[in-house]
Amino acid sequence: MKVLVTGAAGFIGGNLMSQLHKQKIEAIGIDTFSKYYSTDMKKARLKNLKFSKDCIEVDVCDILSLKDLFTSFRPTHVVHLAGQGGVRASAIDPYPYIYLNQFGFMNVLSVSEEFEVEKFIYASSSSVYGENTHIPFAESQELGSPKSLYALSKISNELIARNLPLNKTQRIGVRFFTVYGPWNRPDMLIFRILANAILGYELELTTNLGYERDFTFVDDVSRVLIEMINQKSFVNESKIFNIAGGVPYTFSELFKIIEELGINFKIIQKEISNFDVKRTHASVEELKNNNFTIPNTTLEVGVKKTWEWILSQDIKDLKNWLN
Repeated sequence: MKVLVTGAAGFIGGNLMSQLHKQKIEAIGIDTFSKYYSTDMKKARLKNLKFSKDCIEVDVCDILSLKDLFTSFRPTHVVHLAGQGGVRASAIDPYPYIYLNQFGFMNVLSVSEEFEVEKFIYASSSSVYGENTHIPFAESQELGSPKSLYALSKISNELIARNLPLNKTQRIGVRFFTVYGPWNRPDMLIFRILANAILGYELELTTNLGYERDFTFVDDVSRVLIEMINQKSFVNESKIFNIAGGVPYTFSELFKIIEELGINFKIIQKEISNFDVKRTHASVEELKNNNFTIPNTTLEVGVKKTWEWILSQDIKDLKNWLN
């Protein structure tokens, strides 16, 4: 088994690479080191998680470079996590959500088929459900209108994976639900709250305290991805899975958990963003039915671990990453 992880310098990609190495699974990563957020943070993540030498700079939009890499490494499995994140940011700079998230996706999938990769596992998002009123969100239900270009790019990926003729490569899409934890992306809420708290900054909040999120700890995500990599059965169709615990919390409940840890933070309530959905709540029946482990880290435990990581970081780094 040889695993290629795209977006390996990113939050989930970095955690997955670290877990693969701990389990002695041969893996290399690629990343474009985009400037969507601090490249210093990405490099620090690689160094801290101890796989810098196994992550090389390759642009998934450069199909010739991809083919060279596949020729030399010959991956049996590809986990495609590269892509432009951020729901709100997609309204400001839409270009990467078309170019990287769709053209890059098509490149990696087509090259995986060309080189007869066994499994192509790719990142989708809970944002594809939009303001769906059917709770919990099930993979089989009809998707409503996406609320952002980011969500649209993920729906597009799922449609490509479903409709591009399937030859040798099994395709598995994973809809991530509000993943958080150590080395979290700095534009994500839990990182912003905790980093602002330790720096003494005020946090401008643009969401409703009653909105709900199915928060998912990053270690749980990597565990499920590795189980998918290791599963031997082959299904000659494109599959979709929610990755979440199926236990949503309101933002008020999140703030209470943070306060109970003795963390002092200051919030300034701003106008509610139109991009925020009222709730995300995943059905986990498909994970159960396919014998995958349900993410089970409670929000209390996950936030505590994230806070301990924040406390271990240099203040200057936190300032740099947050900005």
